[in-house]
Amino acid sequence: MINFSSMLFYLAWKNVISKKSSFVIIAFIAFAIMLLVATNSVFDSTENGVEETFRNSFTGDVVIRPKNKNSLSLFGDETPVTGKLSKNPTLFPFSDLTKCLEEEPSIKNILPQLSGRTVLYTDDDKYIVYVFGIVGSQYLESMPSIVMEDGGVWEVGSKGALISRDYANKLGLSVGDQIEFAVEAGLSSRVRSVPVTGIYHYLVANSVMDKIILVNPETVRSLFDISDLSDTDSVKLSEEKENFLDDSDMDDLFGEASDVSEAVIEDVVEASDEEVEALQRSYAESTAWNFIVCRLNDGAGVNDAIKSLNKLFKEKSWPVEAVGWRNSAGSTAFYLFILRLILNFGIIVILLAGFIVINNTLVINVMDRIREIGTMRAIGANKRYISLECMAETFLMSSVAGVFGVILGIVLSLAVNSADVTIGNSFLVQLFGGEKLVTQVNISNLVLSFLLSVVIGLVAWMYPVTTALKIRPVQAMQGAK
Repeated sequence: MINFSSMLFYLAWKNVISKKSSFVIIAFIAFAIMLLVATNSVFDSTENGVEETFRNSFTGDVVIRPKNKNSLSLFGDETPVTGKLSKNPTLFPFSDLTKCLEEEPSIKNILPQLSGRTVLYTDDDKYIVYVFGIVGSQYLESMPSIVMEDGGVWEVGSKGALISRDYANKLGLSVGDQIEFAVEAGLSSRVRSVPVTGIYHYLVANSVMDKIILVNPETVRSLFDISDLSDTDSVKLSEEKENFLDDSDMDDLFGEASDVSEAVIEDVVEASDEEVEALQRSYAESTAWNFIVCRLNDGAGVNDAIKSLNKLFKEKSWPVEAVGWRNSAGSTAFYLFILRLILNFGIIVILLAGFIVINNTLVINVMDRIREIGTMRAIGANKRYISLECMAETFLMSSVAGVFGVILGIVLSLAVNSADVTIGNSFLVQLFGGEKLVTQVNISNLVLSFLLSVVIGLVAWMYPVTTALKIRPVQAMQGAK
């Protein structure tokens, strides 16, 4: 068996090197595989770059969102597509949910968040922006891609907004300026004003993320008319002050007010410092939130965490679900994903064209050997032997081409890294996840690219050989076509 195999591959090799068309096939497959390896190395780096940018800027590792008939992202109900200033559903049951997440060993910390799309008014114009109601200091600690430049986070219980440097320059804003948000409320509009307390920038520029304005959660709840609920045991007052609150007609006095936390704390009740702190904390610990952004411990698998959480939510019949960064980033990540598919499709078209060229070349090769095949069958070679010899020839060509293609792809990828290509276009920066074009070669892509070259060769071998074997030996020896 060993001698038969050796002889078979020896004859196949002699046939391969004796034909110029073999080198054309090898060169074409090698070129296609080189492009595939180099492109995938860019894509792998791009995927990791975009993922790292999004996860460290606003999506975190895992996002818990309410189940909804329409897919929810952190920007809302696909608001970049629909163009509606929609109101997002809130998480339920929030207290049980957060307690459950805090007990998960894979989760490092959780960041409750409110989201909405609103209109930002300035002296000169108005702009569509996204407001994220967050617990300021905790949020910034968990998002390392956000770098504060000027000012800082608002104090607990007070109002404030953090805005990106690019957008602040565009709007002519600085720390201390007042900005107004507005949403439609029936025939009128609901308007809320907050001061700019800080200006920041992202480590990787992104035009969509620049439109995110981080705001204190009380303002966002008031803006979108979200009921501000908190646990009943979160605030403890003395019996005297509780009686005062019960006997007063404060509900009637402030029934139409949208935000009375400061009035209650500062003007109505002369509470102690501890009680003021407890009251402020109660507003930060409200159960009215749209999302929970989770950061995982180092080494924890995102996919495993998502599967585990969704299994738990299903068991408890909670109307929530865990998703990864791509789903929570919404249309922004979706557009980048589509662009990547388009680029991949281009490579597939090249490979398909290569398959057609290879197949046609092999058909010509086999048909030119009709007399040879007929002679071999006349002296006793069966169809199996002839098929194996042709397959061995094709396998050798595609294997050699695959090896050369992988090597050339690695060289091209390393050359791109050495060239230190800088990207100036903001859209390309978003697409490639950074301002420099880098590649990342991994073993799995190299193996898959090599196997693909072998598969292309073997599939292209089937048709011409099958066609040749249908011809009778006498006709083949006479040169019949």
